[in-house]
Amino acid sequence: MGETVKLSRSDNLNIRLKTNLSIWILYSSDRFKLHMQQELSLCNNVSFETFSLHGVISDSFKNFSAPDLIFVETGPNWAQKIVELQGYENPSSDDVHTSLVVFGDENDNGALKIALRIGAADFISDQAGLADLMPLLKNSAEEKIAARKSGQLFAFVNTKGGSGATTLALNTAVETAVQCKDKVLLLDLDIHFGVVADYLNVNPVYSINDAIANVSDLDEMSLFGLVTKHSSGLHVLTFKQENYSENFDKAMQLGKLLPTLLDYYAYVFVDMSTGVNRMFAPVLSQASKVFLITQQNLVGIKNTARIYKALTIEYGVARDQVELIVNRFEKRQQIKLKDIEKTVSGMTVHVVPNDFKVAIESANLGKPFVESKKSSSITKSISELSHGLAPPDKQKKGWLKRLFS
Repeated sequence: MGETVKLSRSDNLNIRLKTNLSIWILYSSDRFKLHMQQELSLCNNVSFETFSLHGVISDSFKNFSAPDLIFVETGPNWAQKIVELQGYENPSSDDVHTSLVVFGDENDNGALKIALRIGAADFISDQAGLADLMPLLKNSAEEKIAARKSGQLFAFVNTKGGSGATTLALNTAVETAVQCKDKVLLLDLDIHFGVVADYLNVNPVYSINDAIANVSDLDEMSLFGLVTKHSSGLHVLTFKQENYSENFDKAMQLGKLLPTLLDYYAYVFVDMSTGVNRMFAPVLSQASKVFLITQQNLVGIKNTARIYKALTIEYGVARDQVELIVNRFEKRQQIKLKDIEKTVSGMTVHVVPNDFKVAIESANLGKPFVESKKSSSITKSISELSHGLAPPDKQKKGWLKRLFS
């Protein structure tokens, strides 16, 4: 049996937050700057940058992404500087949620009134330590998680052994990760012979087993420490190899882990190459899309109709959530696309052309074909599918106009 991974904790203060926070420190004095640097460096989940308040102008931040919190020390013209930032006229993105916290003498009623007037979330002593800041930091971390949209889960299910669910799930996930930057996770749910790690040429240190064993303690930092990271930006979790008994036990508990994964990842791709299995019912119930993978043969098409019926009746998956991918498609085959569409009437059908040579070569080399064969027809079809599921990130414009939530 595998050992539970111990997650580190602070011995004095609970300084582990549920998610990472970025903070800007706008200081009037070097004393405050050094004090905040010393205190915030004790928290694992906080990153910060410091800026002298005297040199701050609106254009100073036009190339920066918005932080979660802005700490401002009261001093000469501090309020005027903040008002100038608030009036910056660049359009902002809709997902900015930055809070302003003012630090100063708690007996200075004038500064307190000004802070409230310009939209500060709190007014705190400029001598406050990390213990005093923890309620604010914890609340900000929880609000950040609550403000996130729950991630989307896409399950790729073989209708017959060898139909290509692993290849399609893996390459679609890689293509999405390249476009969406560190928001994508791939789960390999083969409890016997998972091959995703080999296809990506990575060597997992931890597994789904470890994540489930520690699910009650998982936060963003500990979860990202358990996943395996691919060069594309894709994160990967697999079951332990040659450990069927434990894998089976942990698979029965997978439903406990999924909500956490969907909190921290915008897109979770699931390789269900072994087909529909009752133990993975929580995966199907939370799926935004279930892709049935088939080929142009009678058995595959018949199984598609049977599994489609089971998903909608036995597992409660909505009909419009189930789509079909015809893999290794060739026009000259006896079974035509119109025959397949007739058999699975009402289901959206995608086609991935037959390029077996490219697919098997990429598998043998441990390099996804969406990276190694970008101009191939099979890559183009996967790119189209990926962009339909997860539109590529657009360059964000300025955000200072709506600086404070």
